Amino acid sequence: MAVLLSLNLSDMLVVALVYNNMMSIDYMKHFVPAVVVMGLFAASLDTGRRIWLAFREGVIQYELSLPISTSGIVIAYLLAGGLSATVYSSSLMLITLLVLPAQAIWSAVMLLPFLFVLATGFAGIAAFFAALASTRGEFFFAYQQIMQVGLLTLSTVPYPIEIVQKVFPPFLTAVVLANPLSQAANALRNFTLSGIPIEPSALLGMLLSSIPFTIIGAVAYLTALNRLRVKGKL
Repeated sequence: MAVLLSLNLSDMLVVALVYNNMMSIDYMKHFVPAVVVMGLFAASLDTGRRIWLAFREGVIQYELSLPISTSGIVIAYLLAGGLSATVYSSSLMLITLLVLPAQAIWSAVMLLPFLFVLATGFAGIAAFFAALASTRGEFFFAYQQIMQVGLLTLSTVPYPIEIVQKVFPPFLTAVVLANPLSQAANALRNFTLSGIPIEPSALLGMLLSSIPFTIIGAVAYLTALNRLRVKGKL
């Protein structure tokens, strides 16, 4: 986490400052939210790596032998992944708030619970791929890379929605707007960094786009654990 934090801070404080002086747009305002969202995304996906290693190293088998319900193990992993990612992204946001107006602090605080839901959703998807890859050797990292490239490419994290509308057809633009990464990045850019109170519709959009990821991941992980408990193998 310390290494990831230092890399993201270097992006935020060095790369963005250099690009901001080279481009006509306020690149700092565009790029800093992207760093926060990508940090949240990367930290959430680390949950999948931990679950995959737990399958490979027999940790899951040990946990299933304890007097803990299977659903409790699933919920614990997802909540831990969501909480760690939220703390990680909050540290990045805290540094950002040092150069923002005071009214932006309240918007950031309002956004934190929804970032937690978003992080839990990504942790759920990571758990889904970890459960899927538990029977397929080293495929987990391939699945993870495909998910990262797909979700980041089809989002407004790296580029504004105006660019997306010019390049992508309408149906792909709709997918980009519905992407939870886009929802979080837009909320940070349009409200938190601007010091404007967050609109309820933006918060609702983050919830609606995040919860399905959590449900899918939790069901997949729970299914894998139940199969392991009954059959002794995946």
